[in-house]
Amino acid sequence: MQNMHNLESIMAHAWDDFLTENDRKLIAARKNLREPHGPGKVNALLVIDMQVTAVGEDRPIHEQVDRFPGACGPHAWKAIPPQQRLLAAARAAGMPVIYSKHVFHGYTGLARAEGGVFAATDPRSEIPAEVAMAEGEILVEKQTPSCFAYTNLHLIAKEKGIDGFLVVGNSTSGCVRATCVDGEALGYKMQVIEEGVFDRIEMSHAAALFDMQFKICDVIDEARALEIMGVPDALKKSA
Repeated sequence: MQNMHNLESIMAHAWDDFLTENDRKLIAARKNLREPHGPGKVNALLVIDMQVTAVGEDRPIHEQVDRFPGACGPHAWKAIPPQQRLLAAARAAGMPVIYSKHVFHGYTGLARAEGGVFAATDPRSEIPAEVAMAEGEILVEKQTPSCFAYTNLHLIAKEKGIDGFLVVGNSTSGCVRATCVDGEALGYKMQVIEEGVFDRIEMSHAAALFDMQFKICDVIDEARALEIMGVPDALKKSA
């Protein structure tokens, strides 16, 4: 029954429109479809690289790339309301909330390669007010896609007894996926919240979600994340 449940949930996700007939037959045969591991015993909400340059403005992406080279535009703005609900729920539940920023201190060669938008001196590297950090929340700064690579996130998690992460942010095919690969390798139960992640290219977003669910970690919806946070059904429906 668990495998059938996985199959039904997969076919309802963003990647469904991109599957070929042979892909569907493979999934139906349940070949190499990983079983979900569920949440950790102690979970944190991980908000990956929600920065002005990645969010941009709520208008077509191609119209704003000069100002926001990494903008995900409408895809990002669609993910912000679910992120806001998840942040509110995590804070109310006392769940640790950890943010990451892809940032360079000083205009290094890598920062220049991105047009300087990820330099600490550039306001486009900041977190937008719509999903701003709250007092006491943790910020991890990174210079590679993974939140675990060359950062202290692993040490922070061990200190707080965290063994699972609920993941939202930017971008699905880049930093979200890289973080989940490394997190799972380190023994964490990584769960990506589909409505809370986004990418510039819809195909990349859908394919990355499928790959993560198929090979790497759990992909869950907002309702399941709220359930993990202990939000009652009545409040979930009104959110």
